[in-house]
Formats: sequence, structure tokens, C-alpha cells
Amino acid sequence: MSRLPRITGHLRTVLVAVPLLVFSVVGLLAPVIAPADPSANDLAASLLPPSAEHLLGTDQLGRDQLSRLLHGARISLTVTAAVLAISVTVGVVVGTVAGYLGGRVDRIVARVVDMAVSLPGMLVALAVVGVRGAGTENLVIAMSLWAWSPYARIARARVAGLRDSPHLDALRLLGAGPARILGRHLLPPALGPCLVYASTDVGAIVLGVATLSFLGLGIPPPYAEWGQMLVEGRPHLGSAWWLAYPPGIAITAIVFASNLLGERLAAGDERPSILRWVLPTRPRVRRPPTVDASPAPGGTAVSAGAPAPGDTALHGERDDAVLSVRDLVVSYPRGGGRRRVVAGVDYEVARGETLAIVGESGSGKTTSALAPFGLLDPSAVVSGSATLRIGPDVHDLVGLAPQERRRLNGRRVGVVFQDSLATLNPLRTIGAHVDEAVRNAGRGGRRAATRRVTEDLLRLAGLADPATVARRYPHQLSGGMRQRAQIAVALAGRPALLVADEPTSALDVTVQSHLLDLLARLRDELDMSMIIVSHDLAVVTRSADRVAVVYAGRVVESGPRDAVLGDPAHPYTRGLLDAVPRPAVPPGTRFRTMPGHSGAGPDDAPGCAFAPRCPIAVPACAHETPVPVTVDLRIGHRSACLRAPGRTELPAAAGERDGG
Repeated sequence: MSRLPRITGHLRTVLVAVPLLVFSVVGLLAPVIAPADPSANDLAASLLPPSAEHLLGTDQLGRDQLSRLLHGARISLTVTAAVLAISVTVGVVVGTVAGYLGGRVDRIVARVVDMAVSLPGMLVALAVVGVRGAGTENLVIAMSLWAWSPYARIARARVAGLRDSPHLDALRLLGAGPARILGRHLLPPALGPCLVYASTDVGAIVLGVATLSFLGLGIPPPYAEWGQMLVEGRPHLGSAWWLAYPPGIAITAIVFASNLLGERLAAGDERPSILRWVLPTRPRVRRPPTVDASPAPGGTAVSAGAPAPGDTALHGERDDAVLSVRDLVVSYPRGGGRRRVVAGVDYEVARGETLAIVGESGSGKTTSALAPFGLLDPSAVVSGSATLRIGPDVHDLVGLAPQERRRLNGRRVGVVFQDSLATLNPLRTIGAHVDEAVRNAGRGGRRAATRRVTEDLLRLAGLADPATVARRYPHQLSGGMRQRAQIAVALAGRPALLVADEPTSALDVTVQSHLLDLLARLRDELDMSMIIVSHDLAVVTRSADRVAVVYAGRVVESGPRDAVLGDPAHPYTRGLLDAVPRPAVPPGTRFRTMPGHSGAGPDDAPGCAFAPRCPIAVPACAHETPVPVTVDLRIGHRSACLRAPGRTELPAAAGERDGG
């Protein structure tokens, strides 16, 4: 006995959609396949039962019922298509824009949508048709007025979830404007679930059109429309069943088919493939920097405020500094006020130099690195100064107008984000990502020329077969390959500064080593500066020239790598170094850890944020906030510790330095 063939998920979906497909096709072909004119009267043939000449009989005016049913499908589905086109377009555009902009615009749109959804749709349609009168155009307007709001709600929710995603941050950094982000990257994912909902809405709209026609407010006679046919057949239900049953069955089939199709699509058995068919302020005035008359050679810059205790002189900005950040402050709204997450942060990176910003998770290191480039949440308020110098051009990044920022981000500044899978758009190939970066950087031409540049960048990032990689989607690549693809995107504009946020996170040791070698090679070959954000001291030791250690939103120690890691002047830096496992330690030796929990913010506790965990704290640490002081004037080694001035080696509590 042979087994029945298995019905696949695709076939089930097609079977469910058969009534919709059949009525759509016959409605389209109604003028060709209809056996008679649907409006031609023949009173001599009134109310004839089904026969070979009239397969579904005739109505009271002798009109052929089959012809009227076919033309009724054409009219009903045409009106439905028009209502859906208007509703989906208006709803998706309004919801996408509101979800992307957020703030007051989002709140106003949300209230309007909630109000529109709460109103009974049929009452809205009845009110509109009652005021404007019956007719096809008025019917479409009436149905669209209550049908658009669910699509706006769906699109708004979808885009609001994507608004703060890393891949949108990457697009902003590449210089993509709001129109391009909305059109190319937010509308497609918002349209997908809306199309699923539209499949269920087909039945509701067909039923609504038929209901209004049944009430005499829809398509006026003599046009054939299913609701109008029900009205005409109602007096003859007992004597001429063929007048009401065929249009009723057609409406029922359409409603059931659309609901079942929507359930299958919503359950994830199928995805709407139509997307694949359709979609292959004023500049800030820069203040001149305050430069000390006798800067220490090789010294790092400090805050432009008053000299810290223990300093003999202020360090000026280095002549070769590409990025100089002074007194950076970042705050977010909290409980009616604002909470600072970064305060008084100073750092700079010179041409061809690598600066590592180090700290525990939540210390503020990533915020400190990304804030100058406008890559934080829109609710963040950034103050201080961040000066970008590229040749003769000088830009003050804090408060920069969006148009000016787009001319810098992605061209003069590149960023490699931590989570490559979240940063790259899963709906686009790797080649499409790099192509867009190339075009935004002004290096693109025709499609073939742009793709050649893309493949060159992928090859430069260490991907052996760039043509094949360009055709892959992000999920088809390994973590290391995705990071290299991100690097190719970041290099598209030939940046003078590359910011890498945890570039080796979640990668195995071998891949980490290769990636760090690649970054070092690119820095030397392209003569660019780099900022590496990391919590891994092994990464810092291998790649950095200078180090800034961040704790609770403040830089607690900074200076050359060998000085900071070889002879730390702050107990927190010493604690980080002590926590690194050492191969020479005898088996069974406990790891060195710092007690307590990491500091959350610069204003969460008075005095030194590290004091509760510090082994050398003194009473003054509990109420006095330390400021950076110079430990070694010759090399610019600085530490924000009350016990640091004039010291090259800090005392420690008993037993803390043993074996360290």
C-alpha cells in the first residue's frame, strides 16, 4: 500500500490561499470569461433556475447570475485592494516615522492611533458615507479611515524596537541620513508584519464593503457587487435560492481564506516573499584650545580647568593630536532630573597612535568613546569639548549639527562595534553593507565599480574570498569574519580615526590574535589613529600605545602603556592587574579579586567611588573626590588618587602585594 504524499508547509499555505487566488484571477478576467453582460436586462428570462444556458440562473431582471458574480469579484476585490493600499501605505509610513523619531512626535501619533483603534470601524465608515454619500470613492475613503490605524501601531512597535539597535548606530556613523535609514532599513522590516496582518484584513474589508452595500451605502446599482446581490436576493430566499447563496458563499470563502492565511503567516510557517520581489542646526563655534606655555614632552592632556593639587603645570594639547576630549560629561534623564554616567573625562589620541580605554562592564568606557561622535541614545546630553583635527580642518564634535556630523562619521571616523551580529542588518548581504558605506563615503560609481571597491575593502580586512563573502548574509559568517566585515565597512571612508568597541569580545583566542594583528597592520598601512575599548588587559598590552583606565564614569589613571601597566599609580589599576591569571602561580592558588561591587556612576556616592573597595583608602577618600594629578611629568603619567601625588609606588594593605 503506497503512502500518501506529505503536504509541505508551502503547499498548505497555497491550499489555504486558493479561494483568494481563484477569485482574484476570475475577477481580473471577468470581462473575458463572463458569459453575458452583467447589466443586460431580459425580463422574459426573470428568475430562471440554474441551467446549461445560465449556470447560476438569473435574477429578477433576467441578468445572468454567474456573470454578476464574476464582475462582483472584480468590484469587491478592487475596492479591497484600494483600501489596503491606502491603509498599509499611510499606516506603515506614519508608524515608521513616529517609531524612528520618538519623543513628542511618537507620543502624539500613539495617542491618535489609540483613539482611531478604539472607535468602531463600521460606525466611522457609516458616518463618512452618510456625510459624503454613496459611491466607490467615498466607500474607499470611509473604509481606509478606520483600517490604517492597526498598521501604524504594528509599524511603530517594530521600528521602536529597532531604533536603538547597533546597526542603526553604524548607519548613522556611515553618514546615512534619516530618509535613507527610514526608506532602506526601517520600512522593509516594518512592512513584513503589516503584510501578514493585511492578509487577515482582506476578509474584513470584503465583508465591510458587502455590509455597506447591503445597507444601501456601498456600491450603487446597477453595478454588480456581492453585498448588493445579497440585498436583491433577500426577498427570494425561499423561491430563488441561487440569488443569495453564491455571493454569500463567495464572501464566506474569502473571509475564511484570509483569516487562515493570516494565521499561517503569523505563526511563522511562511514569510511574505513580496518584500524580496519589491526590494532586491548651526555649526558650533569652536573655542581656541588653552595651551600651556611649557607643555611636558610626551605628556597627555588634562582638563582645561584649574590645576589639580600636586600639578606643577597644565599639559597642553599635543600638536599631533587627532582627537582631544576635555571635561566630557554625559547624562541621562532620571526621576525628573538627570543622572551623570560620565563626568570630567579627558583623553586624546595622536596621529598613528592607539589609545586603549579600559574598565569593568558599566564603568563608562564605551560611553566615553562613542559620546563625541553622537552615537548615544537621543535622550543623552553631552557637554564638554571634543576636537577632531584632520590636517588643516578642525571640528568641535560636541553639539555638531546633524548634517555636519554625517560628513564626518563614516568618512573621517570609522567605528567597529562589539556585537557584529546585531550591528549588521540580517536582511542584507555583506556586500550590500559595504556597498552602502562606499557610496556614503563618496567613493561609489556604477554598481560594478562600487562592488569592486567593496571587494577590495573585504580583501584588505583579511577575507580571502571577497566575492563569495559579499554574497553571504551575516548569519552565514563566523564571528571573526563578521568583525572583519565590520572593519571593511569602517574603512570605506578612509578614516583618520578608527574606534573599536570590544573588537575581540566573544571570539576565541586564535581569532582574537589574528584580529589584533589585522588592526595593528591597518593602523600602520593607512596611517590612522585608533581607540580600542576593552576590559581585557591582554588586548591592551598587545595593541595600545597609551592607556586610560575608567572607573565609575571617570578616568582614574592614564599614561603610556608600559607606565600604567608596569607601575600603576592607582589601586584600581593594580586590582585589575592582580586579577589577571598568571601561568606561574602554583595549582590551587585563589584568584586575586577586588571586594565589593563596581561603582555605578560619578555622582552615586560622595568622595572617591573606589574607596569602598580600596585597600589603601584613608578617611578623606570618603568625602573628597580625587582629581587627576601628575605622577611622572616626563611621560604624562597621571592618576586620580589622594595618595598618588609624588609617588612612583603606592603602599598597599598587608598581603595585597605579596605574589603580585
